[in-house]
This record gives sequence, C-alpha cells and structure tokens, in this order.
Amino acid sequence: MIKNLLAEPLPRAEWLREEGWAAVTDAYDRLGRAAEADDRPLVVGCAKELVESVARVALSAAGHPSGDNADYQQVLNAAHKTVEHAVGPELPANHPLRQVPTQARKMADQLRELRNRYGTGHGRAVVHEITDEVVETCVHGALIWTRWALSRMQTVLMGAVQPLIDDLLLNGGIAFYSGDLADRLRAANIAQLGEPDQRALGVAVGQRSARETFNVRIEGIEACSDNPSMWPPAYREGALQGLFINPDGQVFTYPARSAASAAILLRDHPNPDRALCELRSLMADASWSIEFASRPNETIEAMEAATPQMPKPAQEVWAALIDDLKQRAVD
Repeated sequence: MIKNLLAEPLPRAEWLREEGWAAVTDAYDRLGRAAEADDRPLVVGCAKELVESVARVALSAAGHPSGDNADYQQVLNAAHKTVEHAVGPELPANHPLRQVPTQARKMADQLRELRNRYGTGHGRAVVHEITDEVVETCVHGALIWTRWALSRMQTVLMGAVQPLIDDLLLNGGIAFYSGDLADRLRAANIAQLGEPDQRALGVAVGQRSARETFNVRIEGIEACSDNPSMWPPAYREGALQGLFINPDGQVFTYPARSAASAAILLRDHPNPDRALCELRSLMADASWSIEFASRPNETIEAMEAATPQMPKPAQEVWAALIDDLKQRAVD
C-alpha cells in the first residue's frame, strides 16, 4: 500500500519555479526509494524531510523564505499559515475547511519526534523496532499535509505580492487579460495583508494603470467602487500615488484617466484629504517626466473636470494640487 501511494505523482502548482519543484521531487523520490528498499529508518527520516522541503518551498515561493537553521516546527507552522491564507477571510476559524488541514498539520508535527526515535539522522545506543504502523503513520502523515499544501500553493502563488508587483511592472510587465488581475488580487486577500504590502501593491496597480492598461485599471481601481470593504486605505493610497508618480519617482499620468481614477479611489477612503496631502507632497518633490512635461495641461484640465467627483473633504486639497501644477507649468 505504501509503495502504491508513493508511485502517485505529487500535485504541482502551475507557477512554482523549477528549482522549488526540483527540491520537492528530490525529497519525494528519496522517500520512494527508501520504501522500495524497505529501509524503515530511512523511510521515517525521509517522510519528515519531505514535509520540511515542501514547507520551505512554500515559504520561499510566497516571498517569505525561512532561515536554514529555523526549527522544523517553526518552518511547518509558518508554511501552513501561509498556505492557509489562501482559504480566505470569510471562513471562521472553526470551519471544517480550516479544521481539517489543521489536523493534517498536527500529524506532520509529530514526524520530528518519530524521526528522533526511529529514523535516520542520529547515532543510536539502542535500535528500536520499526513496525508497519510506524512506517504507515509517517508516510500517511507526510503525504496528507504535503498534498494539501502543494494543491493550495497555486492559489498562494497567484496572490503572492512581490511576484504580482513584478508582473505588473518589471520590464514593462506581463499582459493582463480580462479577469487575470481580479483573480490574483482576490487570491492576495488584500484586506489581510500588512499595510506595507497593501500600499506597495496599490502603487504597482496605479503605475500600470497610468501606462494605459485598461484591464488593470478596471479590475484594480474601478472595482474599488463595487465592494469598498475589500480595498483598504493603504491600498487606495498606494494606487492613488501610482497614478501620478512613475517608478522613477517622476510625475507621470494617464491624462484621460488618472484624475477620474483618483476620485474613485478616494470616494470610500476614510481620510481622503490626508491621502491627497501625501500625494501633493510627493508631487511637489518630484521632477516631471518627459511625457508629462510635454502636455501638463491635459492632466490639469482632466483634474479640474474631476473636481465634482471628489469627496467634499478632499476638494480643497485637490484644488491646491491643481494650482501647484499650473504654477509649475507657467514657470
């Protein structure tokens, strides 16, 4: 039975990098060879190593690599939390979709103690009998959590913040077809991210939108008006800044859309005037990009037209920002 289980391929996430997958398959193949040879201490040791390898790969793929001296349980718990993050905030802690994987993690937790007692990796004064039950417990415990984690990793990778930012901006960014960004932002679970990640993701969406990528604008900015609670203030502030400041720190806009998009972002922001004050300060310290300098009046006119769409608490700061641009355009 164990040999048959280990003959089944492991699930691979579409976006898992080759080096990560190679680490997983190396550990899995070693476990299979140990079972084939009926080397029971090695089976116990390899079962624990497989879980640890998958946990480290999951953390690395999500942008949170663990130190090489990190404790097994620490690595496993961090990886489980990272992968479980993909379940979504709408499920309570006692929901079966959370509880079942938690029980699988508890099984994997015990592999360290089983390895310490029965497995390879330690010189021994006493040789313990390794029964069929020990072997089966180790292999099943490893495979249940490992298969769950690997199958969830696709969603984790979809929502991983830094890879998504890279895809939006790095080398001009990849193409985003209808629904692509919406799926990845949903997987990122923005409301549960830390504020620095929320802001960084918002900046990337805003900067890509300013490059006239309409799917990104629709799914990353205009969607903010559909379900306001999904889009926290830090994300909105980042996107606002990205609409007016390019990755080089220069003023850059999409004249036809940046102003109207700013109004959408600020509409449900709890402190729209403060958010605009931050943007005004950034723009005051930034040089103008060649593109913006060649046609500032297009953006100024669009901003004036968008004034009625702005929340009333923000309109005074918005008007001051327009005046700043007018003054610089004259100078």
